[in-house]
Amino acid sequence: MSAELNIMQIPDLLKNTTQCDDKTLQLKSLQTIKTCLALISAENPLSIEHLLSFYQAWAALDLHAALAHVVAQPAEISSYLIYDVVSTASSDNLNSVLAWLDSQTLEENLKSDLLVSAYVGASANNQTSILSLAESLSNPQLKAQVMDSILVDWAQQDYNAALAWIDGRERSDMYHTVVNNLVLNLLELQPSEALYYLELMPENPQKTKLLARYAHSAATEDLNSTLSWAQALDNPTERAAVLTTILDLAVAEPQNNQFAWQMALNETEPNMQQHLLLNVAQNIANQDVLWLVERFDVIPDGSQAEIAQIIVKKWREKDEEAASNWANSLEINPQPIN
Repeated sequence: MSAELNIMQIPDLLKNTTQCDDKTLQLKSLQTIKTCLALISAENPLSIEHLLSFYQAWAALDLHAALAHVVAQPAEISSYLIYDVVSTASSDNLNSVLAWLDSQTLEENLKSDLLVSAYVGASANNQTSILSLAESLSNPQLKAQVMDSILVDWAQQDYNAALAWIDGRERSDMYHTVVNNLVLNLLELQPSEALYYLELMPENPQKTKLLARYAHSAATEDLNSTLSWAQALDNPTERAAVLTTILDLAVAEPQNNQFAWQMALNETEPNMQQHLLLNVAQNIANQDVLWLVERFDVIPDGSQAEIAQIIVKKWREKDEEAASNWANSLEINPQPIN
């Protein structure tokens, strides 16, 4: 720490960090704040979280001095602190934080990241106003980064409000990427609500991936209901991706092999059936190749050659002679797999 926080200058009132933990400690005095920072900085191991609380208190009293002091710390300390200090200070004092950043000679990527932290911090309880302010940024890349970050942060508090704001834009398609990110985050927290937004999205490869992610989450909770939903999907590409995900999840447990195998066999659309059978067969072969050998006769003719290749390749890893004898016994001739 700087001489300003020299531990030798600590007044008698505060001599250890236990006193700085006192919740009744009044953080309205710069001297108290600086004294506690000096004490905490002398600890080993260093508590970054503890430092942060006092830097935030300092910034509330003397923003520029606090920020300057954080930046001056060793990189392993400042890199953990500066973003949160900037974000917290911006909630009440965005213009001052922006002015300070503008006055600093910082590495370009660092300054951009700090600007994003400032706008996101300022938007905590005032998203629409700060989004409007961000729209005036002249740097297109920074503008997009700031707005996307605000929307993602907002969505963690209120998905409906964030997505409603996007829907209300004149060019809502410009937010395609951020909507995908919002739905992806929502999938982790509220899968059923995420599905509502997914179904509103236009058909595209990213939507297909997100539907597959939803299917995995939902099938983990209720395999049969998720499977019924998947089978009712109209889009063949989405249906294939979702069913593949569900059956992959099912065969992760060997006791579900027959269930997954039968679901693939029951598929009525030939190309879809072949796709599902090959995928399920590959998964099962990795676990129990002889299970597939025992059921080879029920495989539709159009899929037998490819599944035979899967079986032979995997079986050879354990018993090359048996695999070769079995392959030679088939009426079809599976092509060798390198």
